[in-house]
Amino acid sequence: MSATTQAPIAVLEMTRSFSAPVEKVYRAFTEGPAVARWGCGRSYENLAIDLDLRPGGVLHHRARHIATGVEWTFFGVYEQVIPNERLLYSFDWKTDWRQAAKPSLVELRFHSMGKRTEVELVHSRLPDPAIATSEQHWNEFLQVLEELLVRQELF
Repeated sequence: MSATTQAPIAVLEMTRSFSAPVEKVYRAFTEGPAVARWGCGRSYENLAIDLDLRPGGVLHHRARHIATGVEWTFFGVYEQVIPNERLLYSFDWKTDWRQAAKPSLVELRFHSMGKRTEVELVHSRLPDPAIATSEQHWNEFLQVLEELLVRQELF
C-alpha cells in the first residue's frame, strides 16, 4: 500500500445480554479491578490498569499475551461518561513491534432489562483488516465477563 492509499475503515457492532442488573454491568466496565478480571480474556494476563472515568480522563491497560509473552498497551481518552447508560472513548494500542495507525472509537450503551442488561457495542474507525481480530477479542472478553457475572465473582 502506498503512502497516499488509506486502508478501508470498518465498524464492528455487537449486542450482548448479561445476567446482572445494569448497575453491576456498568461497574464491570468502569472499575479497574473488575476490568482486570475480564478485560484480558483467557489469552492475556493483566499487568496494570488505570481508569480515570470522566470526560477527558485517560484509560491505560497493559497486558501480556500468555502464549507469546508479547506485551500490549491499550490506552484512550473518555469522551462521554453517563453512569449506567453510555461510555464513549477513543481506543489505541501498541506493542514493542507495532502500533495502531490511529485511534479507534468505542461506544457502549447499557440498557436495563430488570435483572438482565443489554449492552450495545459499536467499535468504529477500525482499519478493515482489524475487524475480524477485534470481533474475536471482544467476544472472548465479553464471554469471560458473563461467566464472572453469572458466578457473582465480581461484586
